[in-house]
Amino acid sequence: MNTRSGLSLFELLIALALLALIAVGLSGALGFAIAVYDRARLDPEQSERVALTARLRSWLTNAAPPAGIAPYPIDFIGDEKRLEFTTIHSKGFAPEAAALRILVENDAGNLVGTISEMNDDGEVSVVHTVIIAHDINPTFSYFEVDPDDPSWSGTWSDVARLPDLVRIEGAKGDAAAWHTFIVKPLLY
Repeated sequence: MNTRSGLSLFELLIALALLALIAVGLSGALGFAIAVYDRARLDPEQSERVALTARLRSWLTNAAPPAGIAPYPIDFIGDEKRLEFTTIHSKGFAPEAAALRILVENDAGNLVGTISEMNDDGEVSVVHTVIIAHDINPTFSYFEVDPDDPSWSGTWSDVARLPDLVRIEGAKGDAAAWHTFIVKPLLY
């Protein structure tokens, strides 16, 4: 019986090749993580803008459907310059609030959000005003899936339901780094 110990040269080369692939993947991921950390650390305004944009996406995704029954306004109102809706998704921002009434508007070329915290009786307890993005001159549009004519519209007036998509765009040629923002509200 022939018993051998150790690795053959071929097995050693295969093991080294696999380790090299793993090292390349880990170094790329580590480099990316370091770049993201440095960028967030060096520009706190940008990291705040990213956080506000993520919150706006979460709030729009969880917008209260207009057909619901609540002690606070739940209508969804939108035109080319502003958007107003209610969300019950307040975790992390206003944990004590029963709901948030969100107004996002074009205010002198800035994307400004006014967030009103509401209690269980529908009364506003605290109002926050934040600038989500500077110098973008935003426009709002709303998409409706209609079998005959699916299209974007500059206004939303259907009081019975939420739009299928909401889009916030900066004007072409704006200096600010704002990418087109499209959100699909969850339809309950």
